[in-house]
Amino acid sequence: MMKNIFDAICAKGLPARDIKNANKVNLLALMWAGSLVLTTYLLKLTPVPATWLIATLFILHSSIGILMTLAFKRFLTQLDEMERKIQLDALALAVGVTIVGFSSYSVLDIANILPDLKASYLIVTLAITYMVGIISGRVRYG
Repeated sequence: MMKNIFDAICAKGLPARDIKNANKVNLLALMWAGSLVLTTYLLKLTPVPATWLIATLFILHSSIGILMTLAFKRFLTQLDEMERKIQLDALALAVGVTIVGFSSYSVLDIANILPDLKASYLIVTLAITYMVGIISGRVRYG
């Protein structure tokens, strides 16, 4: 069982093209996350950030995000039918869990039972659920 999970994480059996496309998406995702950390750090570090700094960081972060989205779309369109099904099932799971989870969380937030929602929680929940969905799909269908 552990070998199946490890193989699913390492994307064993995927064609070289799919691995290359996945690596591009992963690299852009890391760059996007890094640009978010850098942007947050620089804007919090500067008491009153200059307009040019805000604009530059916004354009940089948004551009990387757009490139990541386009690379992910290309990745999905070039997959074989089984891997595309696994990816789309994982996306459906991630979106569903995130929407239901955070709408429920917001009820408790409004009632002042939980602290304010943060966008970073949303991104992490989406990413982790997506990864779990991919791994479970590859184990199930692999």
